[in-house]
Amino acid sequence: MDTFARSLRERKNWVRLVLSAVIFFAVALPFRQLLNLMPGITEIRPANMIPPVLGLIWGPFAAGGIAIGNLISDMVSGSNAFICTTGFIANFLYAYLPYKLWYSVAVQEDDLYPTLGSVRKILKYICVMLLDSLVVTGMLSFIFETAGFSASGSSYALLFFNNFDFTVLLGVPVLIFLERFRPDYRVPAAHKRKEGGYWAFDLLLAAAAALGLGWFLLSLLRGSPVDSRTAAVLLAASVLLTLAWTAKPFNFTPAEQKRGGQKVKITIKTKVTIGFLMLAVIFIAFVAVTANSAQTGADALEHWSHVYFTVGLAINVIFAVAIVFLWYVERNIVDPLERLSDNVREFAALPEGSEEIPQPRFTEIDTGDEIALLARSCNSMMRDITDYMRNLQAVTAEKERIGAELGVATHIQASMLPCIFPAFPTRDEFDIYATMQPAKEVGGDFYDFFLVDDDHLAVVIADVSGKGVPAALFMVIAKTLIKDHAQLGTTPAEVFTQVNAKLCEANEEGLFVTAWMGILQISTGHMAYVNAGHNPPLLRRGGGGYEYLHARPGFVLAGMEGMRYRQAELDLAPGDALYLYTDGVTEATDARDELYGEERLQNVLNAHREAAPEALLPAVKADIDAFVGTAPQFDDITMLGLYYRVKRGEQA
Repeated sequence: MDTFARSLRERKNWVRLVLSAVIFFAVALPFRQLLNLMPGITEIRPANMIPPVLGLIWGPFAAGGIAIGNLISDMVSGSNAFICTTGFIANFLYAYLPYKLWYSVAVQEDDLYPTLGSVRKILKYICVMLLDSLVVTGMLSFIFETAGFSASGSSYALLFFNNFDFTVLLGVPVLIFLERFRPDYRVPAAHKRKEGGYWAFDLLLAAAAALGLGWFLLSLLRGSPVDSRTAAVLLAASVLLTLAWTAKPFNFTPAEQKRGGQKVKITIKTKVTIGFLMLAVIFIAFVAVTANSAQTGADALEHWSHVYFTVGLAINVIFAVAIVFLWYVERNIVDPLERLSDNVREFAALPEGSEEIPQPRFTEIDTGDEIALLARSCNSMMRDITDYMRNLQAVTAEKERIGAELGVATHIQASMLPCIFPAFPTRDEFDIYATMQPAKEVGGDFYDFFLVDDDHLAVVIADVSGKGVPAALFMVIAKTLIKDHAQLGTTPAEVFTQVNAKLCEANEEGLFVTAWMGILQISTGHMAYVNAGHNPPLLRRGGGGYEYLHARPGFVLAGMEGMRYRQAELDLAPGDALYLYTDGVTEATDARDELYGEERLQNVLNAHREAAPEALLPAVKADIDAFVGTAPQFDDITMLGLYYRVKRGEQA
């Protein structure tokens, strides 16, 4: 009762009632006035589709509106009180029975709402409308027999065709149309579902349908209708049986009734149904034209009775053929495609970013046609995708592991190079600063500086051929060998000669090193240096500009056994500066593949000629970055700056 009271308080329910009354009255009255081709009950009435369809989707409020609309229509037409009263009851039941039947009959879970997306649901809809039409047609026949309007029981067939045929022929496309726009399938005042059948209630409705159908068959056999008093008794029995059946509980729980309408997609089944109905309309129109042409010489009543009866039979034949056809299409085409679609959608339903590998549910279809081939192809595709994702997951895990190890390697490589500045805080004779930015996680460039003894400073810059891990490993070997030999006190030329011999001993990969090394005597500013195929450094004298220090370079390290290197010499005066770099500087490339070049490097150095090394190198790097722009870094960029401040013994 509380649910029913809440339903009465909802404004939308009263809006449905009013709309149902207006729609039925507006559609039914013109057919009564303009298409009254036969007297009494035999006029063609497509409006008979409206009550069961509106009742099915809107429930008792729509049924009440239909009954009110019919009552007003009867009153406008001048019907007497008996017709108005009994018509009100019959039309209420005509609209309410489909709603009650749909939600009271035990159905599968997806049948809770009257959607027509499968042959099973269409069959259920047809059965509901068939039983509704049988019951209400019997009532209407009894009403008109009691009122003395009907001349024979054949009027039952015409009424039945009016109700059932239009309900199916027009009701199915209307429901499909409404489904597409999310109708509000309201289910009010439900009793709680109980286990067990209610077959006794169903017998009551079956008895009500049998009264009308039995009367029709008996009248055909007798050749004359029953008298009005017998018809009145049968009418009362039919109404009472039907009203008693409406007490049958609904087949859903109060929790289920809260489910609102949902948007219904246009499925293949729906499209096939609509297409078949369109063909049926064309076929029925052809039958109607043929029947109208074939019946000649009869009066209007007999002529239209023949046409209408023929069309009604043709419609029901079409319905039977349609059900068989749709069942075949559903079983052999639509159901396999839906299973395949559901499996593929489930396979692809993992949320974005999920690392879970989907488990495919393969679709086994053995129709022997293109659908079976499609299913096998989809199964193979899902299997391949799953295998690919497993392999990708394994590769990704391995890549992450390697990435983590490379991160450690980057840290180790950086820690191998002098990175604490000022490097020699107790020495004020010189300033030194260096940077390296690898193109990959680890690089092949390196720099080094160290005191050979208290009066000699060694500076090294080098570039290993190649990039990445192989170059980094070869760099470690080369750097270690150079430092070890330099600390023995030998000359730069001897260091490179000995290191070259060591590197050539086991160099199956064919790697080589370009390197520049100088050993500065701090007390005098004298420097001996050697170049093994490396870029020439730039030297600034006093307050002048940077100039390239060209000297004939030797061959690269690890390039050929037995190489002997020659060294050159220069003297640094206080205020002189030396800039060392690798080819990653001059060969930096912008988006147009233009090289940074030696000229730009010299210009930027001269633009900051007075800057100390710790300010000069960042300025050069900033200029390189501005030149390169968004282009990726192709090679390692390594720089070293040395500023000779004062000779030992000349400090202030």
